[in-house]
Amino acid sequence: MASFEDYDEFGNYIGADLDSDDEDEIPQEQYGHQPETAPLEGFDDEVPRQEVEEETLMEVDVPTHNAVILHEDKQYYPSASEVYGPDVETIVQEEDAQPLSEPIVAPVKVRKWTVEEKDMPETRFDKGFLLNMTGFPEMIRNVAVVGHLHHGKTALMDMLVYETHKLTWDADKPMRYTDTHVLSREREISIKSSPISLILSTTAGKSHLVHFIDTPGHVNFVDEVASAIRLVDGILLVVDVVEGLMVGTESILRYAIQEGVKITLVVNKLDRLILELRIKPTDAYYKIKHTIEEINTFISAIDPDPEL
Repeated sequence: MASFEDYDEFGNYIGADLDSDDEDEIPQEQYGHQPETAPLEGFDDEVPRQEVEEETLMEVDVPTHNAVILHEDKQYYPSASEVYGPDVETIVQEEDAQPLSEPIVAPVKVRKWTVEEKDMPETRFDKGFLLNMTGFPEMIRNVAVVGHLHHGKTALMDMLVYETHKLTWDADKPMRYTDTHVLSREREISIKSSPISLILSTTAGKSHLVHFIDTPGHVNFVDEVASAIRLVDGILLVVDVVEGLMVGTESILRYAIQEGVKITLVVNKLDRLILELRIKPTDAYYKIKHTIEEINTFISAIDPDPEL
């Protein structure tokens, strides 16, 4: 028997060698012979040998699915003859006939990005008169049409084009005359600034050559607006009467006051007061007045000069 002195402080045995752990084999005869069970009544103890042979003959060869299959004998996909039938001839192309310089899916090539008229548009004034007006700088005005997104800048330019050109008005399909870029017409938004020269007359019947620049209203294209403001004598600020002063309008006003250009306010989309808001004429008057006062208040907050 091992004592406590045979173990160290960690519980490891450090005493003398122990005897072998071989247990004495107990002979199987000690347990005795188990008695054989007696056969039940009505059943014979011995099965006829003939019946055993018949059972062995009735065994069916069942295919074993766990058999080892070589790699070259494996079939992951059905063959062409199994899919299309033995009567169909299948041809497999092992090498690519398409060169590497050509893409698999060819991109859509649009070589022409601008929309142009085939012939010169018919105007209500003589084109020679327009060319002669370029020789009189005092009769020339440069104006930029600016405003927030979807406030009607391009539609205003279309109205001026209809007044000076012999075109047919289609209320269901906007013309978008100054949107000469393909993407501008597809997305119905101005992307680049577009100039156009028109001859407009005053109430006294005096004609002037006006160079208009239709600018985009999206905030991502504010650089187009900034460059256009630096080129012109004044701006036409188009404001939606329902939406009023927007973020894009505020940035345009700041830059226009900084450059010192003249500002002309155009309150647009007055029909929305009747068709959408369905308000009374008195309320429509106060709505228009509120929009104008809102813009004047913003301008006075930037520069309180009363001459503005």
